[in-house]
Order: sequence, then C-alpha cells, then structure tokens
Amino acid sequence: MHLALHTFVFADSGPGAISSGLGINGGAFLSQLITFGIIFFVLWRYAFPLVIRTLARREAMIREGVENAENAKRDLANANQEAERIQVDARREAQVIIERAQKTAQQEAAHIIEDAHAKAQQIGEQQSARIQQEASRARNELSRLVVNLSIDASKQVIGRSVDNNDNRRLVQEFVTASNTREQ
Repeated sequence: MHLALHTFVFADSGPGAISSGLGINGGAFLSQLITFGIIFFVLWRYAFPLVIRTLARREAMIREGVENAENAKRDLANANQEAERIQVDARREAQVIIERAQKTAQQEAAHIIEDAHAKAQQIGEQQSARIQQEASRARNELSRLVVNLSIDASKQVIGRSVDNNDNRRLVQEFVTASNTREQ
C-alpha cells in the first residue's frame, strides 16, 4: 500500500526523462509493477485455484440442485400420472365388482324366488293331500254315520231285529252303492 501512494509523483525531472511530461516516476512504477506481478503470481498460484474450486463446487451444487428439481418435477408428473392411472383402474375394478355383485344378487334373488315357489307348491301339495285325507276321513265318518242311521232306520222299518252279520252285509252294500254314485 505504501507503494500505491507513490504512484503519481509530481517531480521535475530533467528534459531527458521519458515520463517527465506525465509526472510518472519510473523507479516507483517499476517497483509497483514488480510488486503487482508478485501479488498476481501468488494469487494466481494459490488463491485463484481455491476460488475457482469453490466456484466450481458451488456451480456443481447449483447444477445438481437444478437437476434434482427437474428430476423431482418429472417424478411428480410421473407419480401424478401413475396415481391417476391407479384411480382409473380402481374405478374400473370397483365397477366390475359392483356389476358382479348385482348379477350375484339377481341370481340369488331368482334362486330365492324359485325356492319360495317350490316351497309354496310343496305346501300347496301337502295342503291338498291333507284336504284329501280330511275329505276321505269325513267321507268315512259320514259313511259310518249313514250306516248307523240306516241301521237304525232299517230296524224301525222292518220292525224286526236283524243279526249282526246281516247288518254288516246290508251296510256294505249301501256304502258301496253310495260311493259309486258319488264318483
């Protein structure tokens, strides 16, 4: 720094001095030039490589950050597309499952209705058989009553007593005749 203060010296040198018109001291200029060269060499040899390496690291870090940001942006776009595809697939699968469930429900409903019709028919047949049994029982009971009434009426009309074998034969003939008329 001390040398920098002596850069411009106003001196009256003789007429033979090269820089006499500009007011430059040649010795001071040369010493400053040598000092500048030494400082430049030291900076060039030691400081500039350090600064350049630091700048290169920062540049690489920035470049890496930009690449990471671009990769993240690309990955986000891919993830969004994948999520959208998964949603579409899930909706499609849900629709298929719903349709399958509806078909199964319809088949199950048809099966239940078919079973109900079969049970109703079976119950109807059972009721019909029961009605026929009751009707047959009622006919038998009615026949028995008719036989008893006939026997009582016969006793009063004939006025005489008929033995048991004759009663049974007469009743059987009467019942057989009654059944053939009903059919």
